Amino acid sequence: MSKTNMFRALWLLLLSLVCVLMFYYRRETTKSPQEMFFGEDAVAAATVTERTPAPLPTETPTPLPTPAPTVYEVTEVFIPLLFTPSPVPATFPPTAEPTETPTPAPTEVPEVAEPFSLIWFSDTQYYAYKRPDIFLSMADWAVRVKSDYNAVAVVCTGDIVDNRSYTRHWTNAEAAISRFYEQIPFYCVAGNHDVGADKVEYETYLSYDFCSAPEAMEFTEDRRCWVLPLCEQGILLCGIGWCNDAAYADWLNARIDAYAQLSAVLLVHSFLNDDGSLSTNGKRVEKEILRKSPSVRLVLCGHNDGSARWSRKYPDGHVVNAIMYNFQDDKKYGLGYARILMFNPNTHNIAVTTYSPYLNDYNYYKDASKDTFTLYGAW
Repeated sequence: MSKTNMFRALWLLLLSLVCVLMFYYRRETTKSPQEMFFGEDAVAAATVTERTPAPLPTETPTPLPTPAPTVYEVTEVFIPLLFTPSPVPATFPPTAEPTETPTPAPTEVPEVAEPFSLIWFSDTQYYAYKRPDIFLSMADWAVRVKSDYNAVAVVCTGDIVDNRSYTRHWTNAEAAISRFYEQIPFYCVAGNHDVGADKVEYETYLSYDFCSAPEAMEFTEDRRCWVLPLCEQGILLCGIGWCNDAAYADWLNARIDAYAQLSAVLLVHSFLNDDGSLSTNGKRVEKEILRKSPSVRLVLCGHNDGSARWSRKYPDGHVVNAIMYNFQDDKKYGLGYARILMFNPNTHNIAVTTYSPYLNDYNYYKDASKDTFTLYGAW
């Protein structure tokens, strides 16, 4: 073979090889990544899988709202000591060896009685003055939970409004308190802002029905003081308004004595200072009422800022507890707090907790013991 033919043959061979490589390269680049790595059979299987329609997504049902806690759930979660008869376990002396078999004592059938509560508002004056929305939220909440707490009444220890001379304050207060009408009773006493500190005038205060509700209540002639027997619950609610003297104390003592079988709960605007000591009015009330009427077991008050407690044991052995709270001076974090007082007719404990429906927050203080506590055998 000549050199010319040999070069021609090599050239044709090289050209053929290039054509084959180009054809193969073009075919490979048209493959999917699955074909290139796993082969055509795997791609066919994958294609079948991909063509299978995915199941439709299942809608997540909207969760039902958590039901309001029952009176028992509330006491177990927030006030766990309500049903505890004593904070200190009883200790017993060693039992002596019996000389004879004693006759077994009859088994006592435990009394079954439903706990009940009072919902307590204190010094709502700022809400009536500038934040009626907070007052409304408190009132709506009290109506909403009355069954859960078995609440028998909403009580207020005075200073419903900030300035007795401003009709707008009274209108705002009435708008909130009117939510209670035909829903839950409301009882209150006058504070210094309601009737005046120096020149006392009750006329405006008493012109509003919610300040002098007549149902089953006994009033002094000028309606500054009142009593209300809640015989089914075993308590006597008492109220003594701002600027009282010995004559009012005498009237109240006589009515308390008439219902001596009932433990009395006294509402008064000023009784404790913020450090837990007796205020000037508190000293007078303690001397003229508490020392003379042993049926009074609990005093509720406001007036001063903060929270305080007081307790005194009298010579006859009975104990009086007093509780004060007022957070309305804290315009950022102290808004809308109410207190729930739960009474247990079996243990005679009173369990207290503090809640703001406006802030949806339990306990104003970081130290929850200032807001949630139990008074043992307190009524």
